[in-house]
Amino acid sequence: MAFREIDDDLWEIVREYLPPTKPHIGRPRCDPRGLFNGILYVLTTGCTWLDVPANYGTKSTVHRYHLELCEEGVYQAIFLDLLRSGYEIKKIDLSHCSTDTKAIPAKKGLDRL
Repeated sequence: MAFREIDDDLWEIVREYLPPTKPHIGRPRCDPRGLFNGILYVLTTGCTWLDVPANYGTKSTVHRYHLELCEEGVYQAIFLDLLRSGYEIKKIDLSHCSTDTKAIPAKKGLDRL
């Protein structure tokens, strides 16, 4: 799958969810947009963190930023807002859902696998 960096309009939306940058001593922090694009690169291409292009930041910095966003609940907040807006504009309809049968225990089945 080809990777495209996040565009300006979408970045303005995503930026609202990101935690504020904390003042610190030492080297200046990397650009959050570049780091976010590095995360999207890994998720889109399926490569490892070792293969992140250097223009997005070092592999460890991009991975650390990803973990920070996970801990802060950024991905979950973005997902829930997308889901909510999908319901509002009637693009999501869960009235025809099915459940995986592996999640339903058998009446006389084993409790363990």
